Amino acid sequence: MSASREKRLRRELREAEANSDIVKKKVKKKKPMTIVRARKIRSAILSAIAIVLVVVFALLIFVNSGFMQTHATALTVGSHKVTPAEFNYFYQDSYFNIRNSYSQMWSYLVDTTKPLEDQECMFSEDGGSWSDYLTDAAGQSAVQVFTLYDAAMEAGFTLSEDEQATIDAMPDTIETYAETYGYKDGNDYLEATYGKGASVATYAEYMRVQEIASNYAAEMSESFSYTDDELRTYYNENKLDFDKVTYRVFNVTTENDDTAAAKETADAMDAEVTTTEDSFIKAALSYAPEDSKESYEDDSYTLRSSANYSNVSSSYADWLFDEGRAAGEHGVFATDSGYSVVMFVSRDNNDYETVNVRHILVNVGTSGEDGTATDEDWATCRAAMDEILAEWEASDMTEDTFAQMANEHSEDTGSNTNGGLYENVYKGQMQASFNDWCFDPSRAVGDYGVVETDYGCHLIYFSGTGDLYWKILADDAKRSNDYNAWYEERSASYTADKSTIGQWFTTKTLAS
Repeated sequence: MSASREKRLRRELREAEANSDIVKKKVKKKKPMTIVRARKIRSAILSAIAIVLVVVFALLIFVNSGFMQTHATALTVGSHKVTPAEFNYFYQDSYFNIRNSYSQMWSYLVDTTKPLEDQECMFSEDGGSWSDYLTDAAGQSAVQVFTLYDAAMEAGFTLSEDEQATIDAMPDTIETYAETYGYKDGNDYLEATYGKGASVATYAEYMRVQEIASNYAAEMSESFSYTDDELRTYYNENKLDFDKVTYRVFNVTTENDDTAAAKETADAMDAEVTTTEDSFIKAALSYAPEDSKESYEDDSYTLRSSANYSNVSSSYADWLFDEGRAAGEHGVFATDSGYSVVMFVSRDNNDYETVNVRHILVNVGTSGEDGTATDEDWATCRAAMDEILAEWEASDMTEDTFAQMANEHSEDTGSNTNGGLYENVYKGQMQASFNDWCFDPSRAVGDYGVVETDYGCHLIYFSGTGDLYWKILADDAKRSNDYNAWYEERSASYTADKSTIGQWFTTKTLAS
């Protein structure tokens, strides 16, 4: 190797070594910086996560504490701020009211295994959910309650001593329920029923306001008074709302769009009918389709008793309710499905005296496999009634004594705290055997007797006659109209204004 080349190589090696040292120095300086930054970033992330967790945990504790349920505003009605917990009372009570009204078909309306917000409500005009419907119903209920409560306060209305005593006993009553059903205390029981934030104190106040509103409404309704002349005038002006007719009808259905044949059949039958019901019954049986003749062998099959105007076919309602209609008149009327042969039997203008009675009920058992009363159930029921009857007949047999016995023995929860009394009983109000005993033309004050209904055995005491039924009907209707007019004016300024945030903290679930 030449001296110049060797010299150049040594220089390159020195430069390479020098460059290598620089790189090493740079790496040594950079490495500790990278670790520090990573540690700082990691620390920052962990700190941020910890802060978020603390915030979430604190928020959960705050929400579950019930603070928002008892301090937020879910609904505003007039000057009243309704908390989510208080709103739940209105909501759940609305649910119970609707469920009770449709108890026979409730399982078809609501699937209790699914949330209400996931189920469409058949009563909603815009296809909303059950939760939406009940929320609106709760708001309407709150408007009604606070409208009446405020009016009561302005009028200086107070509860009676007995009513106030019931409210004062409410906390103890709730605690008793809680103990009976295995809850820790009344608050725990109410939270299980109405949701977070419910308490004995707020529920007792809710019931106090409800009681005042309800009783003031009754007082306002009773405050209206009418003379007999006013009631007679009102009744005469609204006869179609009150009067009832009894008639017979035979329907001839159009087949294969042959209306002419249906009309011919109806006219032929009508021609055979005279002015007697018997002639109508025989003609109906004669013209009945072969597969229906067995039904028409029953004399009552064509009979329609005590029908209101609104329940009669519009094809012949006006004809039946014509003031000049006479018993036995008949005719043929076109309907949507063909033709009807109709006979007018009678019109009831409700001009009779109602009756006042007391009764003692012994419920019959239902131990049969299908939930009906067995012969043994009836035997037990009758034996118990025999004992009560013997006690009655061994007494002084006064009405006061009967009332005392009714409070002691009767199982009718609707009357066993008022001496078994039912006033102004109208025809058809009670079951047939009870009704027939009450309205026997020979019935006199002090009469008593035992009858049986689907409920069991009744010992009945006849107290006397009540008001004329037409007068009761007119009074009830006119009073209702006047009260509604008063309420509409009074509630005009009240609205149910929902708060979106407050509604988040309500508990809209199916109650058991």
